[in-house]
Amino acid sequence: MKDIVYVEHQHYVSVRKNSFRLVNQITKAEVFIPIADVEWLVFDNERSYFSKRVITVSLTENIGILFCDHKHIPQSVIVNDYGHSKKLERLISQLSLPKKNKQRLWRKIVVEKIMNQAAVIEYIAKKKPQADKLRQISKTVDQGDRKNREAYAAREYFVQLFGEGFKRGRYKDGVNASLNYTYALIRALIRKELAFFGLEPSIGIEHHSSENPFNLSDDFIEAFRPFVDAMIYEKVYLNDREELTLEVKKELLEIFFEKCVIDGKIYTLTDAVRVSIESYIACLENKSSAPLKLPRYIEMGR
Repeated sequence: MKDIVYVEHQHYVSVRKNSFRLVNQITKAEVFIPIADVEWLVFDNERSYFSKRVITVSLTENIGILFCDHKHIPQSVIVNDYGHSKKLERLISQLSLPKKNKQRLWRKIVVEKIMNQAAVIEYIAKKKPQADKLRQISKTVDQGDRKNREAYAAREYFVQLFGEGFKRGRYKDGVNASLNYTYALIRALIRKELAFFGLEPSIGIEHHSSENPFNLSDDFIEAFRPFVDAMIYEKVYLNDREELTLEVKKELLEIFFEKCVIDGKIYTLTDAVRVSIESYIACLENKSSAPLKLPRYIEMGR
């Protein structure tokens, strides 16, 4: 399992041989971290800076570089948009994917999302009857989810998970702020892997806004959202944390290493995103929804 390097203080980050070198600009203390052990560099101090080689090495090694704004919210990610030899081929296959295949893909994503929500309700919130209701809803999802069962399930789900008074949205309460923050982390992870495999993130399956450069990221994230929800329930909701503090944000970085199941094998969410996107490429090449692989919540919790 690789590490997340969280640059919280005023550091200069460079590359020395096979390691990242972090120098604290106040104390002058040095830390060396092997490049092979790093999955993400997260910069959360506006006075930190780094060498050009940090970027080139990170792109070569598929290490994500994530920047947070002055409120410590993920703001942007550096990815390699030019490193894949089949980028044009992938673009053509995305543009030529038939509508019926997109509808079937979207149905699979929605069904998996609702099934994962049901697992969270049963094994984390301990409400089996309500979980069974969600599973019944998943059986009514049609191609393209034209009846919008996803939204219906979400209304049932969030009330059962966070209580009758909870409203999902861009609110500043601890739960909503934590959800938005951690969704942003997963979206950045998906964005990095889409670029690694040469896919155009603006060409989505169901999301198709001309103003959204990350439509495909917003499609893939749906099956992963319940894993975030479960973490927020345990770390924020149950502990009555009313604010998204820096301490909480650092804890929520653990989402990258949460476990899931695909084809009977256990993966971290980081690896699961890679597996899902690779399977999507097979869907494009075969013009079929059958190869798509999505994460399944581990029964009985983690």
